[in-house]
Amino acid sequence: MGRPLFRVQVLGSPRKTEEAKKRDLSLFISYFGEEIGYDQVDGWTPSVSKSFLRHLKEKVSPQTKKLLSPTTVNRVMASVRHFGRWLHKRRPLLAGNTLEGVRDLVTDAPAWNGLTRRQILRLKSACEQRLKACTRADQDPLLEVAVFHVLLHTGLREFELAGLDLGQYHHRGFHAVPRKGNRVTQKVPVPSDAATWLDLYVKESRGKDPGALFVSRRGSRISSQDVRRIWHRIAAQACAQIPDAERFQLNPHMLRHTFLKRVADKHGVHVAQRMSGNISIREIFRYTQPHQDEIDASMENLF
Repeated sequence: MGRPLFRVQVLGSPRKTEEAKKRDLSLFISYFGEEIGYDQVDGWTPSVSKSFLRHLKEKVSPQTKKLLSPTTVNRVMASVRHFGRWLHKRRPLLAGNTLEGVRDLVTDAPAWNGLTRRQILRLKSACEQRLKACTRADQDPLLEVAVFHVLLHTGLREFELAGLDLGQYHHRGFHAVPRKGNRVTQKVPVPSDAATWLDLYVKESRGKDPGALFVSRRGSRISSQDVRRIWHRIAAQACAQIPDAERFQLNPHMLRHTFLKRVADKHGVHVAQRMSGNISIREIFRYTQPHQDEIDASMENLF
């Protein structure tokens, strides 16, 4: 019973989102069939949803060999809720709201996943080093540097950045930018620190032909996977000469956390929420919460 929902609501989302939602729905549909014994949707009642939640709390992940984390359980239940609302709207269910009384697990706020000022400095230095060191025909260090600075200064997700066209970049920003959840942001400002590198990339590497803004040496639009490969190269350069204890793993989402935390600290959480492209003010708090060093320092100077 999940295939129509998947086609309508999930296909067209980022690949990882598609895969996660498909797993979530498959997990519930499999549980429903096994426990209820048939696949008629009117067999779905609040008791089934509550039982599925208990099942998830006791389920061991095949990857980690540990119980599913509360965050994972809540994500699966969010997919099921979405499914239930969609199904009930198209074909009212006998039991009505099948998720009535089913509440998310209460979790601690996830750890802030941003970068320190020192780490950002080392990454900027690594970009500048790669501009001089990457001279092969199959390398494009200007692309790497432009991608780094655009993500750092806009908070875009990697798939949002990869989907940009050259024609969307004008008047100091990206315009009509498709975001997660079928949202569109009319303008994402591009500060001068990022615009300087982006303009140089367009002038000296990409050219003025219409089409994708960020393209590979082969002339094709870069993908989210290409963005992650860029990050691995920049991080490896940044960590090459530093002590093991100071080395760090890097992924594009860390730049999003860093950007939104800086915006929230300087201009307030409401501005950060607007810049994020997220749907709710609640969701933005996981990006903008103080990290542990800030909490420790504030407690030391409290009185």
